Amino acid sequence: MCVREVAAEGPVAEVLRQMGFEVRSDALVKVVYGRDRDILKALREEDRPVLGVSPPGVEARLAVADVRGLRAVRRCVKVRVPRLAAENELGRIYAVNEVALFASRPAVFVKYTVAVDGAPLFNDVGDGVLVATPLGSTAYAMSAGGPRIMLHAEVLEVVPVNSALRRHPHVIPLRSVVEIREAKSVEELWLIGDGSEKLRYRSPTWVYVDSFATLLLTEKGSTAEVHAPLPPSLLLVKRILAERGPMSAAEVAQVSGLKLRTVRYAL
Repeated sequence: MCVREVAAEGPVAEVLRQMGFEVRSDALVKVVYGRDRDILKALREEDRPVLGVSPPGVEARLAVADVRGLRAVRRCVKVRVPRLAAENELGRIYAVNEVALFASRPAVFVKYTVAVDGAPLFNDVGDGVLVATPLGSTAYAMSAGGPRIMLHAEVLEVVPVNSALRRHPHVIPLRSVVEIREAKSVEELWLIGDGSEKLRYRSPTWVYVDSFATLLLTEKGSTAEVHAPLPPSLLLVKRILAERGPMSAAEVAQVSGLKLRTVRYAL
């Protein structure tokens, strides 16, 4: 096993003891049992290295194995994960995959300007914009047309979503401060972190790396690669369901901004 002493809570703690782990509340590694959304939540909040373990038969991109296969994991690598903050006069939210700006209702145009370190990068009209980490580059950002980024790369990416002006994704230095200015829409605008944290948009809003989390992965899983050449819309629906659990087609359409018929086809 790649670790011997772990902190864990609930029924999984007893399972880990039976498997030979020493379970202590002050252990240096935190075991998180669940789906990707649970592991993402821990990465937003936990300063200790996080080791994700999924339920039997559940595929979680951020887990080293499901609980039945954990004993066979012999080697783990530590991945430093940037923790993004999105901040404006109304508050602050955190994310480790991406921060997204969207209108409260799907398929509604948003007009906005993006600046990096005070210099204008581009303006656009589209469904919204994402600021993503390397970890998030294979999640929503890739579905929106962004590049896959190796996890050790010291960069962020800014990805316009369904740009009406055909703006392209930009890869920027990790320590950049992204400013979203003058965003307007006929609907209320929200900043959404990792598909769950929400902050009402006010101009200006800054997105930046606030701190770092640590994720334990197997060597095979440390490159953030996607193995199946699936369509972007299907990948997006798959990721939303993996992070949030069971949802109706209408709920997925509302969260993703995809048309209902596209969601039904993907399902």
